[in-house]
Amino acid sequence: MNSAHIHLIVNHVPVILTIFSLFVLLAGYFSGKREYYKIAFVGFVIAALFAIVTFFTGEGAEDIVENIAGFSHDAIENHEHAAETARLFAIILGVFGLGGIFYFKDKEVKGYKVFMIITLILAIVASAYLIYTGYLGGLIRHTELTGV
Repeated sequence: MNSAHIHLIVNHVPVILTIFSLFVLLAGYFSGKREYYKIAFVGFVIAALFAIVTFFTGEGAEDIVENIAGFSHDAIENHEHAAETARLFAIILGVFGLGGIFYFKDKEVKGYKVFMIITLILAIVASAYLIYTGYLGGLIRHTELTGV
C-alpha cells in the first residue's frame, strides 16, 4: 500500500463525518439534547484528524500519479489548493469540537449559545469546502465528471 492508496481510503472520512456531525449538531440544537452535542463535537475532532492525514497523504499521492498519462496537473493543483483551505477549516472546527467537549459540558455556561451558533456556521462552511475539495479531487481521475 502506498500514499495514493491511503489517500483514497481516508479522504472520504473527513467529508462524510463532518456532514454527519453537522446534522447531529443541528438535531441537538433543535431538540436541546446535550448528548447530540457531544457526539457532534467528537465527530468534528475525529474528522479534523482524518483531514490532516488526508492532506499529508495527498502529497505522496500526487507524486505517484502526476506523471501517469491521463492525469491533469492543473486539476491536481486546484485540488491541492482547495485541500489546504479545507484542512484549515476542519482543524478549526476540530478545535471548536474540543472546546465543546471540555469547556461547554453544561448548557448554562456563559457564551454557550454564541459558541453553538459559531460552531454551526463553521461546520456548514467546513462541510461545503470539504465537499468542494472532494469534487475537485474527483476531477483528477473521474473523466465522467469532466466529459472528457
